[in-house]
Amino acid sequence: MEDCNWTQPCHGLWVAFYGMDGAGKTAVIDSLCRRISPCFRTIHRFHFRPRFRRRQRVAPTVTAPHAQPPRGALISMLKLCLWLADAWFGFFASVVPCRMRSGLTIYDRFLPDLLVDPRRYRLPQASLRFGEMLLRLAPRPHLSILLDASAEVVYQRKQEVEPGELRRQREAYLAMFRSLPSGWVVDATGTVEEVSAEVKSLLLASLPECSYGTEVRVARL
Repeated sequence: MEDCNWTQPCHGLWVAFYGMDGAGKTAVIDSLCRRISPCFRTIHRFHFRPRFRRRQRVAPTVTAPHAQPPRGALISMLKLCLWLADAWFGFFASVVPCRMRSGLTIYDRFLPDLLVDPRRYRLPQASLRFGEMLLRLAPRPHLSILLDASAEVVYQRKQEVEPGELRRQREAYLAMFRSLPSGWVVDATGTVEEVSAEVKSLLLASLPECSYGTEVRVARL
């Protein structure tokens, strides 16, 4: 790859990853960052939302995503409005500057995920139509990548969600990605290195030519 000319700077990318618990998102993203770092000046990572870039401790790993009951409809709608505002804040405060610095922004889950698995986000059914309307106003990543595997494979890796719910989620993810113009479905049944290599190829196919050393910054939910 050739270096960028600052009079005609190459732009970075914003990528959102989706997939069931056990699809390997975190491991694949970790591997991808190591593989693709020479192509970007910086890599910023977020989990679902940037939280207005507030500093805080890394959140503990979620082992029971459906353990807590749904919030009330009104509180859920307010939460959805907050998340939309946070998404736009993150877009202007992080994604755009990172892109102009030839950087890569990665989201491990993003707002559309709440329509696939509302129980994870404690959303009652009464708030989902409102959520669908708000999502039409959300910023859109350059690429959305679904790490796809069968419910049986995912359940062998993690027994956090029942197989029946995993099958429902997989169908919902695939249906969502059929309507995404920038969505790609990647087979996640292989090893982490195999999957991250395929994802890297997808990103490089969309990447303007540039090569830089990289600083990795991680922000977690």
